[in-house]
Amino acid sequence: MILKIIIFFIALGWIFSSLLRYFLNSKLKKFADQVQAAQREEARKKNKPRDGNVNVDFVPNKGKKGSSGNLSGGDYIDYEEVKD
Repeated sequence: MILKIIIFFIALGWIFSSLLRYFLNSKLKKFADQVQAAQREEARKKNKPRDGNVNVDFVPNKGKKGSSGNLSGGDYIDYEEVKD
């Protein structure tokens, strides 16, 4: 009789711990997903240019051959500002 009660409580404890582990694992996963989504949103807002500013992250190679590669600059032209 005592042996059946001990086995019953051990089985009940094992079932309870398994269910508790399952629910805690699902809640922690849900919380981690929310935190990750918040971090993605914050990073997206941080990388977005503000006030119409444009960020250029690409610099073309200088060794590129083409028609614009032969230009060496230009002639200096002096000018006067005309006010209306």
